[in-house]
Amino acid sequence: MADKSGPADHRLLHDPVSGAATARLRVGDRTLLALSDGFFLMHPTFLGVPESTTAAHDVLSAHYGEARLPLGCFFLPGDKNVLVDCGFGPVWFEGDGLLVGGQLPAALARSGLSPEDVDILAISHLHADHIGWVGDVHARPVFPNAEIVLARADWEYFLEGDGRDVLRPHIRETLEELSRCGRVSLLEGDSQIAPGITRLSAPGHTPGHSIYVVHDGPDRVLLFGDAMYCPQQLSHLDWEAASDVDPALARRTRETFQRDLELHGGEALGSHFPELIAGRAIATPDVS
Repeated sequence: MADKSGPADHRLLHDPVSGAATARLRVGDRTLLALSDGFFLMHPTFLGVPESTTAAHDVLSAHYGEARLPLGCFFLPGDKNVLVDCGFGPVWFEGDGLLVGGQLPAALARSGLSPEDVDILAISHLHADHIGWVGDVHARPVFPNAEIVLARADWEYFLEGDGRDVLRPHIRETLEELSRCGRVSLLEGDSQIAPGITRLSAPGHTPGHSIYVVHDGPDRVLLFGDAMYCPQQLSHLDWEAASDVDPALARRTRETFQRDLELHGGEALGSHFPELIAGRAIATPDVS
């Protein structure tokens, strides 16, 4: 299926679960703004286990009527304004409607923001629904003042390795030009990217998948990207996504961060959590 440029679907503005999902999360004295670029309509067998391939779809559709999930983007204001992920962009899959973007600029504007306000664009991973506004269809950067940060392992996989054909050509061209201009920082291991926000290595969904932790004092929110697709995965760690590059490693990453939340507290918010509502880990009883 070809992707095409086109107008935003204005019906999204009436969809509070996905297209118009907005949330403000207090993290200590700071406020994290969660916005949606559009929606992802989950295929029935996208997330589950071999014996129950529709497990997640069944739970989500029973609650919401259908498993239509937001394309989350997260803005943290500060001395350096940080945007984590930037949606699918102004394209849609012809005749499909499973993945529709284009809403991020309007969502930013409704909060009094513009692309020029972004100083750092932090990418969780290089799948299309997280990098769609990196560049326009002419390969011009959409965020003119932003440094791009992402994991070196994802850059090597998607721009130089086996995943190269996954990137839309104008996105690849934009990233390569930004790199030549010195505006791309490739991260290895855990590192603070700006005051109050730290990148943690969380591989499996992609080779360099990143979780970004927003923190202020003891309060923190873990932006899970696609390490988990819905809060129910916090208690169903065996649910695997069809798009996981390394399902076994992705499972270990979910286990690691679910345990981290149990031990240290905080909230988890994935890019596709319905309504962009954060969840908490529930400690597993010790039955030994």
